[in-house]
Amino acid sequence: MNVAAAVTHLLPLPAGGGVAAPLDVVELQSELNVLADEALRARRQGLSLLAAVRDPRFPALQSFHQGLRDALFLEIPEELEPWARLAANGAGNPPLQHMLVDFARGGDDDRRSALQAALAELLVFEAIRLRLFVTAFRGEEFEVVGGEESDVDAIAYTEVATLLHRPELADPDVRPLTVLLASASVSLARDAQSRAEELRDTGEDTREELRMRARLRAALRELRLPEAVLLENALAALLGEERRELTELQAERPVALDGMTRQAMDQRVSRGRRALAHPRSTWPRRRRPALFDLLQRA
Repeated sequence: MNVAAAVTHLLPLPAGGGVAAPLDVVELQSELNVLADEALRARRQGLSLLAAVRDPRFPALQSFHQGLRDALFLEIPEELEPWARLAANGAGNPPLQHMLVDFARGGDDDRRSALQAALAELLVFEAIRLRLFVTAFRGEEFEVVGGEESDVDAIAYTEVATLLHRPELADPDVRPLTVLLASASVSLARDAQSRAEELRDTGEDTREELRMRARLRAALRELRLPEAVLLENALAALLGEERRELTELQAERPVALDGMTRQAMDQRVSRGRRALAHPRSTWPRRRRPALFDLLQRA
């Protein structure tokens, strides 16, 4: 069984009760195979995954990396919420954890083995990165000291690269992804502490600017995904970022903006700007929980 088939075989999909599976397994396997090919190509070019997921030469990796992040904030349909809550509150799937790590630790004696290892390493990295993202941004503390999403990515990748081949992770009594996440969480806390110590030597204006940005980003994470993405772009100057053209933004963030007309995006920006100036009850907030909401409460 190749890694794409193994992953989809072990996914905790809803069973029974008339609930349809939330994804097309055949399509997922096909997409995983494309990711495997790009991940292996990046590896053989000497690029780390951290670099490859931001490199336009690897469009599938780029899209997957950004899409997973945005998918955290998609509202969960009512019929899938019980499954999502079970997945969020579970302690992890031990067979899937061991399978991914075993594949990722494999060699590249032939192309099939190399593809399996490259894809599995990517999936391990993304699994740790998404959980660490929730840990970092369930509040404002990490951003108040200057932490960014890119810093979370870097910490997650460093932990995976450092610990993935440690023999302890092969112990059948160990949940390897749980161990990796625990180590990454410690590194995140140390990073935040280091940033806080450095900020003591900066001026109050810098600290207030970071607090303002942290409050604004925390507010945006409460909104529906399209509004969050569009308003983050509209308020880019306040966040110290570069504003993008809406057509460019739409191409980069299809999970949030796919299928929307330019007029619809402009209208959402205008309404969102007005709403943020009023009490939170008027904000375009999510009507249903997203996976981010479930994970931060788990």
